[in-house]
Amino acid sequence: MFYIAFNRTLWRGRRGWVFIGVGYMLLAIVIQSMLQSIPAMLIVIKALPSILSARSISETNALMLNLLKPYALWLSLYAGFMAGLCQEVARYFAVKDREPASALYVGYGFALIDIAVGILNSLVGVLAYSYIESLTPFAPHGLPDILLYAQYVGIAIQPIISFLFHPGASMFLRYMQAIRHGLTGLTINIAAHTYIDSFLLYLNNALLLGLITNMSTVTALLAIYFTTIITTAIVLFLMGLNRIRLLH
Repeated sequence: MFYIAFNRTLWRGRRGWVFIGVGYMLLAIVIQSMLQSIPAMLIVIKALPSILSARSISETNALMLNLLKPYALWLSLYAGFMAGLCQEVARYFAVKDREPASALYVGYGFALIDIAVGILNSLVGVLAYSYIESLTPFAPHGLPDILLYAQYVGIAIQPIISFLFHPGASMFLRYMQAIRHGLTGLTINIAAHTYIDSFLLYLNNALLLGLITNMSTVTALLAIYFTTIITTAIVLFLMGLNRIRLLH
């Protein structure tokens, strides 16, 4: 809805810049996906004999969950960092040496892909959480309902977050490049991106693996997550918009 409402503003004379953002983001997503899968693949390969000896699908699922459980935090941090690193490095080169006005539209290109991937992941999450009780017998009563609710909220706010974060990050990074502090801007963007993605990944992993089973804790963490990512996106957008205006 947000994109449709601002469609004319986005594309009027700026189509090339938006497509540049789309292209760089697609490249980042491909590289990111390959890098993110490496640790889990190594863990699975190491335990492959045990996995192959499992007698049923439920036994295989239980074995996989037990294998990944000790590494949940580090896997989440690694995957979040890879997302931040790949996407922000791609953004760095997408806006580098372009006129300042292009940064906003390049950011919109990043946002379009992010929305598509985010909604797809949320829909997959809805399907996964629909079967969580059979996959995770230690899940407390009512947990699937909260997780499904969180996924629906995520689908609803994903476009808003993306259309604030990515343009904001692009404008901020372009400004930092202009004042010869591009690497500092890149580091800040990577840190913000890593926080957002790692927090979400850890919540998903911890809940699926039974690391968090207290309903009050789940609710509090979800509230903290949604509040902080919305705040981060708004602050970055306003900061980027104010800074990029200084270059005109």
